[in-house]
Amino acid sequence: MTEPPEKIIDLGEALRKSAEDDFWAIRGKAIQAYANLEQSLAQLFAGLSDMKIDVAQIIFFKITSADSRNKILEKVFKKKFGIDFNLFRDSLFDQLRPMDIERNEIVHWNVINQVGLDETGMISLPVLMPPAFCSADSNTRIKHKIDLLVFTARCSFYSRLINMFNLTTGLIPTVVSISDDMKRPWLDIFSQPIVYPPPATHPLFPTRPEPDSPFQSFRV
Repeated sequence: MTEPPEKIIDLGEALRKSAEDDFWAIRGKAIQAYANLEQSLAQLFAGLSDMKIDVAQIIFFKITSADSRNKILEKVFKKKFGIDFNLFRDSLFDQLRPMDIERNEIVHWNVINQVGLDETGMISLPVLMPPAFCSADSNTRIKHKIDLLVFTARCSFYSRLINMFNLTTGLIPTVVSISDDMKRPWLDIFSQPIVYPPPATHPLFPTRPEPDSPFQSFRV
């Protein structure tokens, strides 16, 4: 009986497959989603500190420490609103911290190509790993494409939520008129802690493509 031909890993082919994988675009979109979140936070900072947005952005983006930035935002938030929206505020800054950490991981971790064989042939999957890893054992942290997609969705939700807070509370000027009937459900949301993932009843529950503009963030 003839033995089946031995499967061989072609490293050149593995590199080609890795280079063509959509992992690279997904990573770029994850970084962009966090950048959008920072823009929303910059607008929040402008409104809370009663500054013009261009001036506020100069100051905001000079704060290189995300922890310091969040503490400043939290203090001006308290000064602006006192105890109003305190449950929303506290949950927001609690939940931003792990996102800041994950953003640093997505930016600074190395892409490692996982190469192997299965019944269909050679597989070549790029993943993110810490730069100082020693071996790919069970304790080594790895980020796959799904992890980046989850992060992107989370950033999008918080960015849109902050945009709606800015609009609903009048922190930023807008040409879009928001009626009291439209404000009412949002003010109710902003009186409670943030829950993520959002329930199906939430206006930002992901039932359709992400909006291109914060003004499209509420359902009509």
